[in-house]
Amino acid sequence: MKEEEKITQAVIGTKYISIEMSQLEPNEGQIDGLPANPREIKKEKLELLKENIQKYPEMLKLRGLIVYPLEDRKYIIIGGNMRYQAMSELGFSNAPCIVIPKDTSVEHLKAYTILDNNGFGKWDWESLANEWETSELEDWGLDLPIQESEINMDEFFDSVGNEDEKSKGEKLTVSIPEELAEKKDEIKSLIETALSSEDFSGIKVK
Repeated sequence: MKEEEKITQAVIGTKYISIEMSQLEPNEGQIDGLPANPREIKKEKLELLKENIQKYPEMLKLRGLIVYPLEDRKYIIIGGNMRYQAMSELGFSNAPCIVIPKDTSVEHLKAYTILDNNGFGKWDWESLANEWETSELEDWGLDLPIQESEINMDEFFDSVGNEDEKSKGEKLTVSIPEELAEKKDEIKSLIETALSSEDFSGIKVK
């Protein structure tokens, strides 16, 4: 049997088991060679996750925790540390888990830790903007990009200095939030005024 077929069969045969929360431990570097969970858990995101777990508890069965067995019937969480924290704060007594085989190498555990949190896909922002409700996306914890109107300083400032000077220094771009886009001209004027003072003499913005 080919290695790919073995892996496919192993995945298909994988089943979640229910493990008591008291038996689970977040990854804090307990295993030699496996660094602690590198993901930052922000309070506002955690609160959103808790809300969504309450709204859609069935999702926990569709994406359980990935755990590795330790001694004394304990398990370290390889994937799902944030879900574990949310479930703990919500008072869950058990969690659906996939148990990684005990003979799994540390190198594989490291890979699983990153792969479980790594999104390889790329959002189609145009599709999301046109076909999905922004409020729902925000409720589900999706970080939406801030639509900005950009002012290119090279384009709106009058040329000052010679061509040699133009090639020196760094370019500067000012990004304006969409809600302030209509004040673009006013912002341009403020920048020009600020740079006209003696404190900034010698500075040329293109």
